[in-house]
Amino acid sequence: MKRIFLCILACLMLTGCEAFTFSVDELLTAPSISDDQEALKQALYDNVGHSVTLAYPQSGDYRSTFVIADLDGDDNDEALVFYTASSATASATGENVRVAVFDRDDSDDWHAMYEIAGGGSSVDTAIVTAYGDATDIVIGYGTSVHDESVVSIYRYENGILRSTYDGWYTEMISADIDLCGRDEIVLFKKSGTAVSVGVIKSSDGLSYVTAERMLTSSVSAISNYVCGILYGETGALFIDLTDEDGYLLTEVVYLVGDTLVCLSAVYSELLWITERTGGYLSMDYDNDGIVEIPTLGLFSGYSAGSGAEYMVNWLSYSEEERLFTAESSSYYSLSDSYLFKLPSRWTNFVSVIRDSDTGEITFVEYDRTADSLSEMTKLLSIISVSTRNAQTYLDDGYTLIADTESTAYLYKKLASDDEPLLLTQDEISDNLYIID
Repeated sequence: MKRIFLCILACLMLTGCEAFTFSVDELLTAPSISDDQEALKQALYDNVGHSVTLAYPQSGDYRSTFVIADLDGDDNDEALVFYTASSATASATGENVRVAVFDRDDSDDWHAMYEIAGGGSSVDTAIVTAYGDATDIVIGYGTSVHDESVVSIYRYENGILRSTYDGWYTEMISADIDLCGRDEIVLFKKSGTAVSVGVIKSSDGLSYVTAERMLTSSVSAISNYVCGILYGETGALFIDLTDEDGYLLTEVVYLVGDTLVCLSAVYSELLWITERTGGYLSMDYDNDGIVEIPTLGLFSGYSAGSGAEYMVNWLSYSEEERLFTAESSSYYSLSDSYLFKLPSRWTNFVSVIRDSDTGEITFVEYDRTADSLSEMTKLLSIISVSTRNAQTYLDDGYTLIADTESTAYLYKKLASDDEPLLLTQDEISDNLYIID
């Protein structure tokens, strides 16, 4: 250990960076938790003893065993602390996680105020939602039952943590599905191949509206969900589901007053027109607030099967026509995390060739009289490469379109400037979207 440390020290001295300082303690001591968390941990030990194991939420915005927030609307922070007993008896009986509430006194010291047994043996997620003078504390608990967690909504008032709602779920999110400016609690419940969606909504933190709807689909998994505009000012939740054959399809639900509407029950064609292979998820790819649903079609010159290149058509809902229509088409590279939106003047006139070794895409002017795609007029190529290798391509005549910390997206014009289907640099830049 001493020899390794001296080598590190020697290397640092050779850099000549006089502003770089460090200490042996900084190198050898692990980062400590915050002063508030350390004080809370000590207050917990003082209250229940040291024979406890801290419990950490597995998902959501709060991942700490200590949730510090204004829990009662008094403009001062309280704290939730999650823990389980460490005793052999508690472990053997699968004792539920406990939730303790702590508050500060005038000396800014933490003191235990209230404590309850939670609804499961672990903490799945924790959500805190404020309504001015009131606050909802939503805690999801993991259980021993596969695909089933327990949710409780609490209100902390006058030093007491009181449950206002109890239920179960397979997955839970907090999202503003109706675009009202305040998040709702959304519960997905999967039982066998049946899935339902439930919404718990409160505008004032005092009264609640609960709505639940069975989805039409028979599925094996909930794969994705995203909130956004369905049309106009109507918000919706788009749910991508995997059916028993491994295909994706999309269900759409939205609130009308206190009723949760499932669009596939109204618009029966929704399910079969959205069926596609896995990986193509609903999203707002162009950040206009409207969620689009991807569907697949073949590029010209290809037939279904191995080696086929698929065009992705993005569906959006038309309130006037009351159906989903393709608002745009694109080439979408799942492996390279980008899509290139096809300009309208390319419709039915352009196909694509993909280099299986490099992933480079070459757009060609489709010619029915040509013997193969490789003989058609090449328009431009797009490739994504590691940023450290980008300069090699720039030296070879490529132009940078966009980049991230790790990836560069470049293009190269392959046709003469008088080619009508050749795109301008602005058209290329405006039509490339990097998918997170």
